[in-house]
Amino acid sequence: MPESQSSPVLPILIQLSRLDGRIALLQAQLKTIAAEQKSRSQAIATVTQKREFRAKLLADKKALVSREEKGIKLEREKINDRRRALGTLNNYKLQQAAEREIDYVSKQVGQREDLLLGLMREVEVLEKEIVEVDTSLQGQRDEMAVFEKTAGENVADYTAQVSTLQAERAEQALAVGNAQALTLYNRIAARFPSDPIVDVVNRDSCAGCFMKVGPQVPVQISRGDVVKCPGCGRILKLPAEG
Repeated sequence: MPESQSSPVLPILIQLSRLDGRIALLQAQLKTIAAEQKSRSQAIATVTQKREFRAKLLADKKALVSREEKGIKLEREKINDRRRALGTLNNYKLQQAAEREIDYVSKQVGQREDLLLGLMREVEVLEKEIVEVDTSLQGQRDEMAVFEKTAGENVADYTAQVSTLQAERAEQALAVGNAQALTLYNRIAARFPSDPIVDVVNRDSCAGCFMKVGPQVPVQISRGDVVKCPGCGRILKLPAEG
């Protein structure tokens, strides 16, 4: 149903809607910047965690390599000592037993050396991966620095614009001079922040939801009524008024 006003508030509401539309757009841009910043930060955090995981794994592998190298060296020294001791054995059977033990231990040491080579290859792979991750991480950080510089400038600019527009909006809201119409408008603007007021297309359809509104609506708007679309609830205006 139309709500008649004693003064032509629709033109003021239209100006108010334009201000709200600009404010909504700027606030959307601020949210986009914040979302992008959060996304970039999360990406950097993910890569950093990946790097830390590999760095710890690398440190563990290197420590294991060091222990194995020391262990193998010690075993080799023991084998050499046993070989030197063979000459002191006068009993053939004892010599045979000692040689079999030396061969057995030598095979075990050989297996440990094969495992050590595998560990060393893993260390090489991890070191290469860490270099690649570091390169990627540095690139992301450099991009983040550029983004934050530009984003900071835009945020300051958009925030200042929003502040100015909100002050202008407060003045326009006072100029409405009709609490009922302003309450109605604010309720609709909360639902449709970018377009609370829309045209009557071809003098018979809502531009917001395209519902037919009837031939009497343009007449009501022309005489100063604030008319809502029966479909979406937006305030309707004639194209000439916007």
